[in-house]
Amino acid sequence: MREITIEELAARISRKRAELGLSDTGDVQPNSGRRRTESKRALLRNIARAAAERGEEPTFKANY
Repeated sequence: MREITIEELAARISRKRAELGLSDTGDVQPNSGRRRTESKRALLRNIARAAAERGEEPTFKANY
């Protein structure tokens, strides 16, 4: 097995991400929420409501 440095690994990952057309953020597909339980949907609604009351956006996009 050939050892590589963390810098070499980071460079390989960067090249592969560029080949795939991925950016540094937002390249993870969001969960559709189709199979989410009602309790989880309520939790996500409450998080969004609390953030809105503070005048903020929730820290993540949630489908519910």
